[in-house]
Amino acid sequence: MPTQLRTAVADRLEQVTAARGGLLHACGAFNALYFDYSPRLRRYTVEPDPVAFITAPIGGPLPVLPVGAHVRLTRGTRELWGEVAAVLGAREDVDRDGWAAGALSGAPAADGLDPQRVIVDTEVFGPLSPAELVERGRWLRPGGSWQDGHLTGPVPSTVQDVSTRDQTGLFAAHLAGPGRPLLDLGPLPGWLLEENGEITEQDIARAVRAAVSCLGEIMASTPGLRTWGLYGRSSTESSAFAGSEPAEEVLSAVGRPAPGGRARYTALWPLLDALLRGTERPDRLTGVAAAALVVDANLALADAVTNRTTSPAIDVRLDDRWQQGGIWRTQPLPVPGLLAGLDPLSPAGIGYTESQAPPEELNAMTADGSPTAPRPADSDGSADEPGHVAVVHMDDELVVLTVALSRSALETGRLELGHPVLALLPQGKLILHLHHDGVALPDELALQRVRRAGAALARVTWPQGLPPGTLLTIAAARAGRRLTATSVLLSPPAEIQGIGTVRWEYDPSVLIRDTGLTTAPPPAPGNGARQFPLPRTSWRPAVAALEHLIVEALKRDGDTGPADSRRLDGVRLTAALFGAEIRSPALLWTVIHTCEDMSLLGLLTQQPSPREGPDLFTWWPTTPEALRARSASGWDSQEDPQGEPLSRRWIRPLRRRLPEGQQPSSESRRDYARWRIEVEGSGADTELPPGMTFVHGHLKGSGRGKPWHRHVARHEER
Repeated sequence: MPTQLRTAVADRLEQVTAARGGLLHACGAFNALYFDYSPRLRRYTVEPDPVAFITAPIGGPLPVLPVGAHVRLTRGTRELWGEVAAVLGAREDVDRDGWAAGALSGAPAADGLDPQRVIVDTEVFGPLSPAELVERGRWLRPGGSWQDGHLTGPVPSTVQDVSTRDQTGLFAAHLAGPGRPLLDLGPLPGWLLEENGEITEQDIARAVRAAVSCLGEIMASTPGLRTWGLYGRSSTESSAFAGSEPAEEVLSAVGRPAPGGRARYTALWPLLDALLRGTERPDRLTGVAAAALVVDANLALADAVTNRTTSPAIDVRLDDRWQQGGIWRTQPLPVPGLLAGLDPLSPAGIGYTESQAPPEELNAMTADGSPTAPRPADSDGSADEPGHVAVVHMDDELVVLTVALSRSALETGRLELGHPVLALLPQGKLILHLHHDGVALPDELALQRVRRAGAALARVTWPQGLPPGTLLTIAAARAGRRLTATSVLLSPPAEIQGIGTVRWEYDPSVLIRDTGLTTAPPPAPGNGARQFPLPRTSWRPAVAALEHLIVEALKRDGDTGPADSRRLDGVRLTAALFGAEIRSPALLWTVIHTCEDMSLLGLLTQQPSPREGPDLFTWWPTTPEALRARSASGWDSQEDPQGEPLSRRWIRPLRRRLPEGQQPSSESRRDYARWRIEVEGSGADTELPPGMTFVHGHLKGSGRGKPWHRHVARHEER
């Protein structure tokens, strides 16, 4: 995006955030720009289409309501319009002071249902009328079924393969599907139609998701805003909370471990409710203010962890970003080796992991990645010293680690992972999908059935010529049985006296120990995956440690393209990495976002699928032929978009709600009937609904380009 436009967007979003209670989700930011929210008027200037609103009965079953969705709240014959401002997990098995069982932190949805707390902003369409204020007051009072202006209840855990925790994905699917009339009020479908000639729901959903992700990144770099995930918060108001008494109480409550030195898990929303419910400001628990409060509390804790102002003997880390507005984990140092070196603000879901495995397995590793006691001899090998194991990324779906292979592991066919890592994976036999960078392995080496043997996997056949200390990067879906591993070529290779040429990344300490050398140079800098992903505020951020594995999966399993390139879409690539049986939306978007980052860095190219499927990601060899073919594909062009943006758009004919007590004119009734017959045929319902009028279709705005949409008679559509 051009710098000037990016700055203008950032300024606008900062103004919108201030006008909407100091909190704005990236999906709400999309709405604010697309439907022209006016901070001065505090309302949208583009007339909404209530037909596409989601109906949510107060006190009734909770529908799936993504952040950004326009909603019609109903109770009897009364209704209020609003926009979903925030959605939190709402499992009830927590104490009033926020104490939560570890099994809740990072836990998946149970029985296909996921309880949620939905916070609706009822003032995005302008100030409420006196009658609407009275009605809202009735709903909010005790017994009105709308306590604090929150909707709570269980919803399905997935909708058409989209996790209901993935707010961006749900929002995009809603606008591409039942909410399409809202999207038709603006230019996006027309842009896609002009570019592609035809559009599908998948095209629209991908475009909306990409736009929301872009806005989230702009918000994250805006000086006047602070972000927590995809929520933007006024920096001024966030700082004011950080210096307040409630913030001190939150830090104090979260910062103490459980009795006996055990880990304590604290859920933020119940804690904040307990702290503020009986104070002079209980209104901070109502509506958008409640969501802002949750974001403020998380930011205050994140600052304390980042700035090391918590107790030096205590480890505090975020363990679950979704449930109850965030669950934080606190325990005395040292932490289990599984957590050593992990980003404390990257939720690992260790609470749920601890509940599923014996504690002695999870604590069987020290902070340097070595077992706490020598491995006993067994049928597959002796008690030689193992290699080093380091977990570099872990979340509730995925674990990525590096392992330095010891001489014993190479000779006995073992892969030392440690009890903590094996405790993350399902019981039973596993599959090792092995890649060897620069070498095409035969199938019998590439796919191996292995079994557990103590803290290792046994019956591994290693490629010939691996020296001790060779580093493998290994990734596994925590619900799957496949571990994907790869070595990484050094560029240039290392020349080590007494060993010769070493072509792959290695751990010098293991190499020295197992070969008797006195010294070994460290691998040349610049090799391996980037240590941190590009800044991203998406639902499932990129994982840089997956990059080499993605390249190897493309090289082995990708479809052959020009100049021996290899390509796969995100769905097939995820299956190649973790197995076709893994159908996790979260894992899929982790892979896609990582591939998108790799495309930005030039490691891959990204292009639309010719068959209306997901985008394709392509790996290119470094041959001259491949470089020419890649350049000819046009996907590496860094030129800024040229020409004026299309600002003229067609506002389709629509029904609009009239102010209370008004009636449509006879001309509106007649024109509506004529329009319905033209569109739907002679059998159409030509009566305007009560309280509605008819607005003719018309052009709005100026600039080059033709209108993208028109309503035609049914026979012409056919």
